[in-house]
Amino acid sequence: MGLAYDFDIVTIAKDGGDCGSSAKTEPKTATVCARFRDVKTADALRGASPKLRQVFVDAGFILDSHGSGESRGFYPPEDAAAREKILRQLFANIRATGLRGQYCGEFDLRDFLRHVRSAQPGIGIKRRDPVRRPQPATPAPAKPDRRTVPGRIGFALGLAVIVFVLLKYLAAAGATP
Repeated sequence: MGLAYDFDIVTIAKDGGDCGSSAKTEPKTATVCARFRDVKTADALRGASPKLRQVFVDAGFILDSHGSGESRGFYPPEDAAAREKILRQLFANIRATGLRGQYCGEFDLRDFLRHVRSAQPGIGIKRRDPVRRPQPATPAPAKPDRRTVPGRIGFALGLAVIVFVLLKYLAAAGATP
C-alpha cells in the first residue's frame, strides 16, 4: 500500500511551541504550517533530495508528523484557507524551481498531487481507519541453526560409548568382525 499524503494545518508559536491544529491564532504571534499525519510519509519526504525537501519547507511544510482524528482524504473545514495558501505557495515553488530529475525516493509527487486534488473538507466525519502505531518488537527465541561445539562433543562421545559397548558384547558372544 502506498503512502498516506494527508496533512493538517498547524500553528507554530514564534517560541517554537505547537499552538494547536487550527489556523485561527493571530498571525503576528504564530506561523501557519502543514504537517503530515503519517510518519512514513514524513520519513519519505526527509529521504528525498534536498531540493525537493526545500520546495516543501519553503511552502510551509514541516518535515515532522503527527496523528489526527480525521479520516483519510478529508481535512478540517476551518483549515481550508490556510491549506489553499500553503498549496498555492508549493505549486509556485515547484514551477519556479523545476523538479525534473530530482530523487524522490518513496515519496511519490504524482500521488501527492492526486491526493491534494481529491481531498475534501470533512464535516462530522469520524475516523474510519485506525491510527497505525508500530508494534513493539518481540525478540525471537535464540535457536541455533547448527549444533554447538559442546553438543557435538557430547554426541560423539555418546556414539563412541555405544559402539564400544556393542563391540564388547559381540566379542563376548564370539562373533568378531
